[in-house]
Amino acid sequence: MSRGTGNGSTSEARARLLATATRIFYAEGIHSVGVDRIIAEAQVTRATLYRHFSGKDQLVLVYLDQADQGIRAQVEAARAGAAPGADQVRAVARAVA
Repeated sequence: MSRGTGNGSTSEARARLLATATRIFYAEGIHSVGVDRIIAEAQVTRATLYRHFSGKDQLVLVYLDQADQGIRAQVEAARAGAAPGADQVRAVARAVA
């Protein structure tokens, strides 16, 4: 989904961009944050952003995918520790709360 470093690992700059975007998107909303702010707060150059992501849209997609994976893992962990049926529903509700 995003451009890698060529050797399959995630670069420090890419991780910083994604962590910064995640923090700001969550706090202020996706539409209110521009790439200039993400670049400034992640302390990278514009070229670095575009080396790892084709643009803000792709950065948003990676952010949303990461959030989705985290929520799904949290729900699965809650379900795994509970008995079938109503206990699983209560465990998932506790995990979400």
